[in-house]
Amino acid sequence: MKIRFKMRKLKLIFIIIIVVFAGLWAIRSYNERRFHVEKETRFMMDTYVTIYAIGPKEITSKAIDLALNRIQGIDTKFNSLNPKSPIYTFNHTLEPISDKEIINLIQTALKISEESGGAFDISIAPLAELWGFYSKEYYFPTSQEIKDCLANVGYQHLLLNNGKLTKDNMAVRIDLGGVAKGYAISEALKVLKSNGVNSALIDTGGDIYALGKKGSKLWKVGIKDPRGEGTLGYVEVEDLAVMGSGDYERFFIKDGKRYHHIFNPKTGYPTEGVQSVILIYNDPVIAQAWTKIPFIMGPEKGLKRLERIPNMDVIIITESGKTLYSSRLKHSLNLIK
Repeated sequence: MKIRFKMRKLKLIFIIIIVVFAGLWAIRSYNERRFHVEKETRFMMDTYVTIYAIGPKEITSKAIDLALNRIQGIDTKFNSLNPKSPIYTFNHTLEPISDKEIINLIQTALKISEESGGAFDISIAPLAELWGFYSKEYYFPTSQEIKDCLANVGYQHLLLNNGKLTKDNMAVRIDLGGVAKGYAISEALKVLKSNGVNSALIDTGGDIYALGKKGSKLWKVGIKDPRGEGTLGYVEVEDLAVMGSGDYERFFIKDGKRYHHIFNPKTGYPTEGVQSVILIYNDPVIAQAWTKIPFIMGPEKGLKRLERIPNMDVIIITESGKTLYSSRLKHSLNLIK
């Protein structure tokens, strides 16, 4: 009798062990599926674009592919150097732009031009071309060449009526590079959400949007050192864009001085006084455009102007390497000492 009892007891213990292990395996399998990280990278918009998405592979893989396809389509349409783009046609002829998607983004850009007092300006394309930033055959123009070029720069040359964009002279050209990447991110975000993804990171060459959380934690986004390979620190974000501009992205050195691609549309020269600007905001389009403002206004004035925009946080690295940041970041910016 005792032997039978012991056998039943051992059998019961064995069954319990099997059930426990089966339960643990099921939980692990569920979590691995639920918290699976899918990743894909493509080269477009003149940079490497990577999307990380957390969730079941059958959902995230398809969503990422569709989101990257959407970014590729935007890159093709909004690239002013692409002969198939309506923007290219506008820049080289007097034919107006009537594409609704492009017009909507131009409306946003022109509004920011007005709000910034002309500091942000999509009509700087003639300057970028003069200085050789399109051909990458960099050139230091004469003061007269810059003066002549400025006659065709200024958002006031652009006329938006009845859903069409026209210009007041043939030499006026536009470049939507200051808002297109933000727009691509916002559109990719829509694709991810509509395909069941609620946790993802979109990285377009350092311009980032963090969707939801990374599991139970906030996403950590590094702040690039504009004069080095590492980072100056990081911020922790959720459902926010972290967009940046820097004098290190495209530049050349002449006589020991750095000349970069961010121009003051009033002087025609690359700006001075700021190395980089990072904005943290919920709208990547607005954030990308306003990253240019401290370069033109100067670090202190630019910081004050950006702090007037509700819920926008800013980090500015000055030419001397000093870090300025908005008051709301005092307790959430993690700087590496």
